[in-house]
Formats: sequence, C-alpha cells, structure tokens
Amino acid sequence: MEDINILIEEDPILALEKLLTGVQSFSIETLLQELKTFMESLSDLDHLVSNQESKKKLISLFHGLNLHQGLLPSDVKEYVEKVQNFFKDNIIKHATSQEVIEKHNQLLDSKTDLMNKLLSAKSSQTHIDDKTSTAKAKIQELSLQIDELRKKLADLENQRDDLNSVLNQCDVQMKKLKAECSKWAQQSEELLSALALSEVNAKEIERARTLAKEGFTNLKSLFPTF
Repeated sequence: MEDINILIEEDPILALEKLLTGVQSFSIETLLQELKTFMESLSDLDHLVSNQESKKKLISLFHGLNLHQGLLPSDVKEYVEKVQNFFKDNIIKHATSQEVIEKHNQLLDSKTDLMNKLLSAKSSQTHIDDKTSTAKAKIQELSLQIDELRKKLADLENQRDDLNSVLNQCDVQMKKLKAECSKWAQQSEELLSALALSEVNAKEIERARTLAKEGFTNLKSLFPTF
C-alpha cells in the first residue's frame, strides 16, 4: 500500500487505474529483479518472439513497471524504456522477418517445384527425342522401301503396258486371221462345190475314155483280112 500511496501523490490517475483494474501490487525491486531474471533466462530473441507465454510474461512485467513509472529513478526509468523499445522493435521486426523468411521459403519451395518440373520436362524431352529419332529412322527406312517398290511397280507397269501392246497386236492379228479364214471358208465352200461337179465330169470323162479304149480294141480285132 505504501507504493500506492506514493503513486497517488505523484500520479493519481495511474493510481486510480491500478486500483480499479485490480492489478496486483509488486514492489519495484521485485519487478526489476524479475525482468533481469527473465532477460538472463532468454537464450535468444527467437524464443521470445515465438513463445506466447514468454511474451505475456514480458508484457506483464512492463505493465507493472509502467504502473510504477513515477517511482522509478531516472536512470532505471530510462533503462526500462530502452528495454521496452528494444523488445517492441525486435518483436515487430521479427514479425516482418518471419514474413520475409516465410516468403523466401515459399519462393525456395516454388523454385524446387519448378526445378522438379524442369527435370521432369527434360526427362520427357529425352523420351520424346528418342521416339522422334526412332520414328525418323523408321520413316527413312520405309521411304527407301517405298522408292524401291515404286521402281518395281514402274517396271511391272511397263511390263503390263508391253503385254497390253502384245494383246492389242494379237487382237488385230486375230481379227485379220478371222477375216481371212472367213474368206477362205467361203472360197472352200465354192471350191468344194466346183470340185464335186468336176469330180462328176471327170468320172464321165474317164468312163468315156474307157469305153473309147474298149471300142478301139474291138475295132482293131474286127479289122478285115485281105
């Protein structure tokens, strides 16, 4: 209560706030000792800014010291203000730093992801290049085979054209032969008819000649004696 009485005399508004808010009274020496012990217990600032309990403890100590600000010696008051400003600045900087670090880590993750995609793309490119080379080689091989087949086809077409020419010639010759055979058949028919008639006449002539020979022989035998 002695501290409160002194505070009422020096800063009645702060004293009223302390009484109404029910803040527990601590001696200045106790608060300063706790602040010193707290600072010595910190291994580094990262622990403070990342640990909520530690930050609550520090805020509570600063709040208690601020309530007794009017009772602090000027050098202690200046030191406490420096400590408060230091921690405030570094907590803010830490938050900003955390954002920067998180952003940096995100960028590193993005870079790693892109590198993985690049490696995957290179692997795919190698696979595609291999398939392309194989396909080109096969196309070249097939092209040579096609050229060879085209030459053979051209030769076969030439042979076919030659045979078609032979067929055409044979057709012309066959038509000519048929015409001649038709003519010969007609001539044969006329010849056979004439030959049949001639054969009859020849037989008549032969019979007449035979009769003439017989008649001549008889005439010779009947020649009178003188």
